[in-house]
Amino acid sequence: MMIRILALFLVIMLFGCNSTEVDEVSSFDELKIIIDQYANNIINKENINSLSVAVYRDGLIHKNYFGEIDDGAGNTPNDSTLYEIASISKVFVGSLVAKAVTENKISLEDDIRLYLPGEYGNLEFESKPVSIRDLVTHSLGFKMPDQFTAVYDKIFSGQYQDAAIDYAIDDLLIELQSVELDTFPGTIYRYNNLGPELAAYILEQVYEQPYERLLHSFLSDLGIGNIHTQDFAELKKYLAKGYDENDQVAPVVKNPLLYGAGGLLAGLPDLTKFMQFQLESNSSLIKESTRYLFEDGEDDTGYYWDLGKGKREGFYYSKTGSAKGTESVILICPDSNYGMVMIMNNQSEAAMDDWISLYNRIEHDLIEYPRINLWSKIEKDFFGDPKTARNIYSTLKTDSTRYFISAGYLNRVAYQYIYDDEIPKAIQVFEFAISEYPENANLYDSLGELYLYLKEYDKSKENYEKSLRYNPDNTKAKENLSKIDELSKT
Repeated sequence: MMIRILALFLVIMLFGCNSTEVDEVSSFDELKIIIDQYANNIINKENINSLSVAVYRDGLIHKNYFGEIDDGAGNTPNDSTLYEIASISKVFVGSLVAKAVTENKISLEDDIRLYLPGEYGNLEFESKPVSIRDLVTHSLGFKMPDQFTAVYDKIFSGQYQDAAIDYAIDDLLIELQSVELDTFPGTIYRYNNLGPELAAYILEQVYEQPYERLLHSFLSDLGIGNIHTQDFAELKKYLAKGYDENDQVAPVVKNPLLYGAGGLLAGLPDLTKFMQFQLESNSSLIKESTRYLFEDGEDDTGYYWDLGKGKREGFYYSKTGSAKGTESVILICPDSNYGMVMIMNNQSEAAMDDWISLYNRIEHDLIEYPRINLWSKIEKDFFGDPKTARNIYSTLKTDSTRYFISAGYLNRVAYQYIYDDEIPKAIQVFEFAISEYPENANLYDSLGELYLYLKEYDKSKENYEKSLRYNPDNTKAKENLSKIDELSKT
């Protein structure tokens, strides 16, 4: 009894007497369990070898590792594991450009030719020059040079795995003298690797230091010490193998230039620190680097960050990195005070589908926090011990301040089981959802659609008729009932 009292006293001392704060700590523990459950479920589908996942919510962090980097090797990722983070490298050069802007070292409207050696009369369109703003928003106004493109094609195909790359920044600068602008800079978004490399080069001229030194100094100030350029002799033993669309070991995507566009190697702990910096620091460079610089309604961009606004989450920014066998993402939602980092070492189509599903499930729960996903709390038992699961559900469902669930959410869960070709599970979820929401027309419509697909016309008809009972304007149900009548006659 004394131990329990002491434990309670410690909780009060640590978190204060406010019961809501104690609840939030407990809620985060529940959230961690559910996130781990999601990740393990994805690993068990065997499309993804391994996952490294970190989440941040309201000052609390959870990170964990799942699966095996190499199937059957028992080598679960850990804090020392490094990954190719590909285009996530771009947000680091973007941050350094934003820092230079806040320090009045450069201006976004500067003509990039101010920082380039030689003559570049071609880098303008109808007297409008390419600016630094255009570099950091993928809106240069010209197509990529031929040799630059050819070299990167060879890199991605693995032709340089055991050979030096015969292309450097000086070659790019020479080739840049022959490009032709075909539109006004800053008007058309064309994702590219050239802009970030030029941005890194300009930073070198401004600060009179190699970009690599500038990068490591910036990261060191953030307490980040394990993000590297590709020193394979030293780092190979820590670098996770990636697996391509055919589940074969993928070539490492080398960078022959300055590491502005890609090529950095990083682990989960330091990407998590970078996420935490974005959410907790008052640094002026964060506000600068995440403001809208290019907007077309589809590719809204800051300093290489992808920007957006959601109905629930508010303003957010993110960046993905796709190497040949590794996929990574960092998501920052300052308005809702959450973030996420996810890395996997696969790139097959099935792996990408599972990756997107996991990302969406985790983010949905982060948005709802501190309320906990009640379906996810019972999902583990639902198909094996439904009685226990339903008892838990019945006990907790009335506590809407702590748990959330809805007919729409259960409908999406069932469709995910359909997508995963687990039809019996989908039917069970639909039936459970209908038992909880017996007047929800959409649930009957969805189950009717599934039975129609299965050619179980009587069951399909029954559910469509119930859907119409609660939503007489459901034209889809009417059309499918007519279709069922025709099919029943044949």
